[in-house]
Amino acid sequence: MFMRKMRGSASLVMGIMAAAFVGWLVFDGINAMQGGNLGGQINPVVGQVGGQDIRYNEWNIFLQNQLAVNRAADRSMTDEDVRVVTERAWESLISATLIQAELDRLGVSVTDAEVRQAFFTQPPQEMLSYPGFQTDGQFDIDKYRRFFTDPATDETQLLQIEGYYRSILPRAKLQTLVQSGIYVSEEEAWRFYRDTNEQARVRFVRIDPAETVPDSQISVSEGEIRQVYDERVDELVRPASARVNMVSISLRPSVADSLAARERAAALTDRVRGGEDFAEVAMAESADSISGVEGGFMGKRPMSAFDPRLTEAAADAPLGQATDPVETPFGLHVLQVDERTADSLALRQIYVPFEISGATEDSVFTLLDDLEDLALRTDLTTAADSLGVTVRADVQLLDGVDFIPGAGQLGVAREWALGPESEIGDLSDSFENPAGFHLVELLGRRDESTIPFEEAEIGIRAELLVEKKKERAAELLAGGLLEAVAAGSTLDEAAEALGWSVEETGSFRRGDFVPGLGQGTEAVGFGFGADVGELSGALDAGDAVVVVEVLEREEATREGFEEVRDAVVGQLGFERAQQYVQKWLVALRDDTVVEDHRERLLLQQEAQPMIPGF
Repeated sequence: MFMRKMRGSASLVMGIMAAAFVGWLVFDGINAMQGGNLGGQINPVVGQVGGQDIRYNEWNIFLQNQLAVNRAADRSMTDEDVRVVTERAWESLISATLIQAELDRLGVSVTDAEVRQAFFTQPPQEMLSYPGFQTDGQFDIDKYRRFFTDPATDETQLLQIEGYYRSILPRAKLQTLVQSGIYVSEEEAWRFYRDTNEQARVRFVRIDPAETVPDSQISVSEGEIRQVYDERVDELVRPASARVNMVSISLRPSVADSLAARERAAALTDRVRGGEDFAEVAMAESADSISGVEGGFMGKRPMSAFDPRLTEAAADAPLGQATDPVETPFGLHVLQVDERTADSLALRQIYVPFEISGATEDSVFTLLDDLEDLALRTDLTTAADSLGVTVRADVQLLDGVDFIPGAGQLGVAREWALGPESEIGDLSDSFENPAGFHLVELLGRRDESTIPFEEAEIGIRAELLVEKKKERAAELLAGGLLEAVAAGSTLDEAAEALGWSVEETGSFRRGDFVPGLGQGTEAVGFGFGADVGELSGALDAGDAVVVVEVLEREEATREGFEEVRDAVVGQLGFERAQQYVQKWLVALRDDTVVEDHRERLLLQQEAQPMIPGF
């Protein structure tokens, strides 16, 4: 019975496998497609990694699989989503090519015995949560093994999983080689433990240089500004930019849509209060597919795990009875409290989202069509004015910056505006992201350039002014407060005489943000480097200057460290290994010439189509 049931869900199992392993399987499977021609079709080079060609068919298959995986997780991918996935796929393909080249160079391979051992002892991570391989909510490796050793299991499935292991095991060996020199000493582990567990408490006198030191007391010469400019000129680069007019139209539920959702939630509440079973109504009507299949059951959790609005509504609700609909940013929730303790709830819900209706959606698309048609015949500003739509004029898009105020992440618009295929005066297609739809009209472009001294001068002057004010504030503390303390006054007396106040912190660790002292500042460090009762000189506290007195410190102990030493060493080793592998990949990429011809090929394709469907 078990194997029959498992074979019936084999397609789902392989779906999980395909989604998890598509990157490597596709990469390994398409290497054979390299070449200038495939089945009589032109297969041009779209890039090179260390002299190795990446051809169109290889790239296109890899990209389409990545898009398919993301669409399986989110059917409503926007234009911006597609752009992000495309760029991530390109970087993944480059990394895969680099790694494969290293595997080939080092001759790393795996034996049949290693594949068999991995097959039965290292189930893919994605399989661990598959319900068919679980017993009492835990992964059951015997069920996993029985499924894949059953003679009736499709051999194609076994070959696909074998291909997966033959792909990842060499890479695991390579990673082991890369990480082989990593070592965490006991002293390093002790310092990490001490730094994360030691606590201090201090009091301090803080002065704000911006308020305490007048501008008139500070002078910044042009020579000083020029010196800083010359030292930083290589960093003072203005990125390429484009100026555009932009119209954004949100795809949100209308007032009528929201009213319809409230009416539906009220009707469902009446059905339950009228005698229908809450769980059955939830299974049939709730928009939450996860809790819906469980009769609306959201689990028994601490109250803090629920949205506060749900917790508040459930606090006094009679057990087993439907509440009035509760509104959250996600929609409306009809609740039933199954169980309630002092700090936990067992809740059921019928979820009714605020969602856009077909009629509202049609009206938005009609408006977009009308706007685009009119803008093509006139301009975007004229079209927006005539249709009563707000246009944002002269918006600046910066190369490398995807976020646009008022529009959200919209790198696809930035790429269009800065791309060579767009000309001044052009109107874009409508770009979609979670904020809605956006039309962009290109007004002008500016190439990357060095920021001239005249423009950089204001910022550098302000920076030098802040630095000099902090120096002057430190002198005031040393010459006033600290001299008074040295002469016999207490810190409180000296501060009061100068019109300053003494503040006190709670206990804090080295990495904490401490109000008044900042985070990772010289002032915070003094709390751990000085003796209890010791008074500092003037210290940097970020945007302020302070004098600090250590009140108490809770030291970390070697005894406490010994109890967790192995765990700390393991954690640091894991983190260091991850960082090392990332640095290795970056270094590998930096040492390799990577050429990207996708944009050039796209322009050629637009001028003279060569590749069907490109």
